[in-house]
Amino acid sequence: MKGPQLSALIWLANLLVLAGGAFVGYQFWQDMEADRDAKYAQASQPKTKEKRVAWQNTVDSATTADHSYFRDSLLSPHARPDKISMSPSGGVLQKETTLKVAGGSGDTSKYTWSIQGTVPAGVSLSAKTGATTVLRFSKATPQESSVTVRAANGVDEMVEHTYVLSFNEVIDPEPSDEELKAELEKWVNSQFTLLRLWYGAPSIAKAVVISKEAKNATLLFQGGMKFSEEFSKERAMDPNVQKLAKYDLEVVSIEWDHVLMKGASRNPKYKDRRYEVKLSPDPKAFELPDINKLGRTGKIGDSKIKLPDNPPPDPTVEVEDTRPKESVYDAGTDTWTLGTDDYKNVNVDELARYAKVVHDREGKPLGIQISEDIPDDNSVIARGGRKGDIIKAINGKPVASMSDVRRIVRTEYNSGVQEFVVTYERDGVPGTKRFNVPKKKNTDENK
Repeated sequence: MKGPQLSALIWLANLLVLAGGAFVGYQFWQDMEADRDAKYAQASQPKTKEKRVAWQNTVDSATTADHSYFRDSLLSPHARPDKISMSPSGGVLQKETTLKVAGGSGDTSKYTWSIQGTVPAGVSLSAKTGATTVLRFSKATPQESSVTVRAANGVDEMVEHTYVLSFNEVIDPEPSDEELKAELEKWVNSQFTLLRLWYGAPSIAKAVVISKEAKNATLLFQGGMKFSEEFSKERAMDPNVQKLAKYDLEVVSIEWDHVLMKGASRNPKYKDRRYEVKLSPDPKAFELPDINKLGRTGKIGDSKIKLPDNPPPDPTVEVEDTRPKESVYDAGTDTWTLGTDDYKNVNVDELARYAKVVHDREGKPLGIQISEDIPDDNSVIARGGRKGDIIKAINGKPVASMSDVRRIVRTEYNSGVQEFVVTYERDGVPGTKRFNVPKKKNTDENK
């Protein structure tokens, strides 16, 4: 092949290679263009759970000065909290009014209330915290007085309104602390009757009381006792006694001539005020002759004290106690007859330290269990009890606290009962024990 022919052949081959490369490049560019258009088309039509916001329409419809349009647009699935508000929102008040707060991002129960500026005479708020408060005023409040009340939640959210006090109706004056205390003391003495006092150290001082609310049940008061705890369903088995748990009362101390108690005011408007009052014995039971009735002869007039027909025994002569001192056990009947020495040594308060209330699987009181820490020489152990025993009932009456034990034993003993049947559980096995207690000493003397 000649030179010109070879050169032409080479150039032809180069043209073919160049044309093929250009075709391949064009095809690759076309594929990329189609793929990009497909992705753009997919992105321009998103599918979400929330309704799509037409952003272009929003911009076109709203002006730069009018922002109310954007506030009405749903920009987030989370709703904004309502604006804090107070009702009533100002105005004229003609009587004591309850103010309410709502909205805001905080807890409404933690809102704090306050009166701004100068407080007119007789104006106050019933509560400093909470969702509601009562704006109070009295006869001492000047007519047409204005007061500004603020509610704040502590997170830079607050609301306040101004009220004009223009009352026409007669407003009862706010009772004094002395009046509220006297009202509470009168109610306490009408509900409870004080029968007996043991005065001494706080650990041993006690009082025997009869409760009118609990259908004349006999109760034992001691210092530090709170009604809400002592008479709760977990500790008191008698439904009538459980009613006393609703009262905001506590026994402060046992004094030599009264029981000092503390409780909330009986006036519903002033439940937050607490006072110490006295539960005293009935003065008629201890009434002395009226000295104003004494005549010149020195004789007593109409005395209410009735003297016995027979003269009392000489106080210098000690009456012999004929009751047996030693305890006797009858194996045939499994009965202990307690002597006076054992009976006097049974200290219920000491036993309370070694006893605890146990519950069943449903959380109901099962009884009182004797602790493993009780000393071996304790009279309970010495007379048949064992560590771990669960005392369930006394004379058929369930017990769930030491208060139940005191109440049942004292009530039964005062009514003349001498035999006590104790129902217990030992290692899952039920059992009973009988105890005969000494007669009352005064009963023996009067025979």
